[in-house]
Amino acid sequence: MKKYYIPFIFLILIVIFPVSAQIRVVGKVSVNINLPVPEVVIVKRRSKRPVPRQRRKPPVIVSTCNPCNHSFGSINNQNGPNGRYVYQVINASLLPSENVEERIIYNLDTGEVLEIIIVTAHSNDYNYHYYKPDCNCFQHNNTILAILFNGKEVPLRDGSLSLQPRNNGKFHSVINLHSIYHGDFNGTINF
Repeated sequence: MKKYYIPFIFLILIVIFPVSAQIRVVGKVSVNINLPVPEVVIVKRRSKRPVPRQRRKPPVIVSTCNPCNHSFGSINNQNGPNGRYVYQVINASLLPSENVEERIIYNLDTGEVLEIIIVTAHSNDYNYHYYKPDCNCFQHNNTILAILFNGKEVPLRDGSLSLQPRNNGKFHSVINLHSIYHGDFNGTINF
């Protein structure tokens, strides 16, 4: 009787304490824990593959500077509605404008023009920042008033410009502009 004592206790324990989990192994492991089924089931389906964005195709324009391989620098336009595009700057200039405003004009290899309107409050400070329109900051700080792309104003979220003078009246400019609808414009231009 002693040999049947341990299996008998094991059988009694199984009968007294019912087990509600079942494990079945048939080529794979499956566990059933007898939980109540929820009334609402959320199924996350895979979304259809996104359609690739069409890249901006620049118009065919013959530039007088392309054969000479001369570029003043480049401007990256990214995170915009047309994806990423790198513009080569073929001409750049700093022109005085009305009142205390100045205009930095970048002519791009696609025939487009990026224009930055600035106000210099401190000539010893080479950095310019964009401030919200309700701020009256241009009296005390070097300010970016607006940017124009092909003559149309591009609304900015924030941005900065570094306009550092070099030898012989030339400039080294670094732009970092974040527009609301047209993405970011980043680049380094020497003119």
